[in-house]
Amino acid sequence: MSAHTPTRRRTAAAVVATAMTAPLLVAVPAHAAPCKVTKNKHANCNKVVHTPGTGGGGTGTGGGDAGPWEPPAPEGLTPDEAPGVVEVPGGNAPAPAPPATADLVAMAQAAAEFPTPTVHTAPEGKTFVRLRTALWVDGFEDVQTPPITVGAQTIQLVAEPKSVTWNMGEKTFQCADAGTKDGKTCSYTYRKSSASRPGGKYTITATINWDVRWTCEGDDCDSGGGVLPPNPVSSPDTPLVVGEIQTNTGQ
Repeated sequence: MSAHTPTRRRTAAAVVATAMTAPLLVAVPAHAAPCKVTKNKHANCNKVVHTPGTGGGGTGTGGGDAGPWEPPAPEGLTPDEAPGVVEVPGGNAPAPAPPATADLVAMAQAAAEFPTPTVHTAPEGKTFVRLRTALWVDGFEDVQTPPITVGAQTIQLVAEPKSVTWNMGEKTFQCADAGTKDGKTCSYTYRKSSASRPGGKYTITATINWDVRWTCEGDDCDSGGGVLPPNPVSSPDTPLVVGEIQTNTGQ
């Protein structure tokens, strides 16, 4: 037996005693602050934070730049194309269908200009009861619109005056033509004076009635022509004084 054996036993016993009397140290995790998740971030309470647009973890330099991710621009597309458009073979697109003839007729009708009648009377400005008053108008003439050509069709309107409607303030009637200064084709004889009328005058108007037809020439025409509703155009109001002829019998 070695001479140093008792000393080694005492040292070992002292170590064991010291370990038993020392405070028991237990690894207790510290209470962390409340876990918060900020906008645009996904986090957990273990402090592992992922930000959209950032690179992966690790100590290397391979992480991406921060910021929203955008897809690359499509390749092989012109500015007026979009992804997913499939080009259909077969050449150019078909030509558009020709416009309807009725639509072109409506365009010509809207562009037509009809003259406004001008009223004339004889005697002028003043007439008398039981005196034949001659009537006539200016503007009683044919109207023809400029041709409208679209594709293989040409539209044109022709209007012909057919009559004049006279409103004399006392009676309304028609004359078959424009009338003349001598009153042979259109005239009127008043029965009452205008003294009781507003301002002491009659207000007369003349309305020219046009018959309108249209024609279409070309391979795209739906029809060769047709008739439109009559087109009346009235004159401005024209005042006319109608007096009474005073007779002197000498009595």
